[in-house]
Amino acid sequence: MDNRRRVAILGGSGFTGAELYRLLRKHPYFEVDFVSSESKAGYPVDKFFIGSIHKKKPGSLKFGRAAELEGHYDAIFSCLPTGALPRIIGQVAEHADYIFNVSGDYRISDPDILNQHYPETLEHPFEGGWHYFIPEFSKIDPSVKVVNLPGCMAVATLYTLYPLVAHDLIEDRVVTDAKTGSSGGGKSTTEHHAERAHNFRAYKVHGHRHKPEVEHALTYHLDRSVSLQFSVYSLDLPRGIMATSYSQLKEQVTAVDVKKAFYSTYASKPFLHYFNSGSGSPMIKTVVGTNYAEIGAYVEGRNCVSLATIDNLIKGAAGQAIQAANLYFGYPEDAGLQFEGEGAWP
Repeated sequence: MDNRRRVAILGGSGFTGAELYRLLRKHPYFEVDFVSSESKAGYPVDKFFIGSIHKKKPGSLKFGRAAELEGHYDAIFSCLPTGALPRIIGQVAEHADYIFNVSGDYRISDPDILNQHYPETLEHPFEGGWHYFIPEFSKIDPSVKVVNLPGCMAVATLYTLYPLVAHDLIEDRVVTDAKTGSSGGGKSTTEHHAERAHNFRAYKVHGHRHKPEVEHALTYHLDRSVSLQFSVYSLDLPRGIMATSYSQLKEQVTAVDVKKAFYSTYASKPFLHYFNSGSGSPMIKTVVGTNYAEIGAYVEGRNCVSLATIDNLIKGAAGQAIQAANLYFGYPEDAGLQFEGEGAWP
């Protein structure tokens, strides 16, 4: 191995794990040296991933079990199902400087919410410190061991609301609907193809765990709260998310104020593309396969509709985790995340 950082992937045979491996194997600063899968242990990694079948020289790396993790890693990327990492966090933490976690276990600190949505986090306390990290908004905390990334629908929703809340432009009541492709349910989803194909339906009108996450994230980063109605819908697409937030502007707030807030918040963010009025609107097709988010905000009177689209497996998971790792290790934020043939259109 050269002077690149040594990294591992836990839960590497799922959709997000596959994306992480695909992206990291081309990363200029990270080298994947271990990929875990309890069900595929011993099987060659490059023979398992569909995206590797055209490689002329497949690598020799084989899946191992999480318990076989040994030695030191600069970073471990955990794509384990929600609830799995807390059960082994003590063992995993011994082998890594940082754990970049894409599941929900360490996103929220409120014990009542944890008990409802993430009980394993309460049952297996971790003293190593953790941090809820949104690459565009959070400050790096080098003292923590676990860097937890937002949920895919949560981060898309946050992109629609952050400038409005940060600049105190809206009333505190917000309604968001989030539409997601089928890969958002992971490989273990019980939703049958016949239910989803050529269909559009709500699958979680109330009680989705990303609702308290969004509310917590806004309070955590901005010390301001919203009362959020959050509903989730199934799209007949393999991947992609569109989040739409409906809010009411405070009196005297204008469309120009909204435009300035979004532009000033996102102008310096390399992966966030804000559409000015008349310059287009966010779409799923043009972000799928990329680490970009498209964002727009549209005002009529005091009614504001703000939208964001992302690829749930890249900007909502694997790409976002790599973006965070780049920032934590002091690399260019877009390292390993600049792809050819981005966002095919039409």
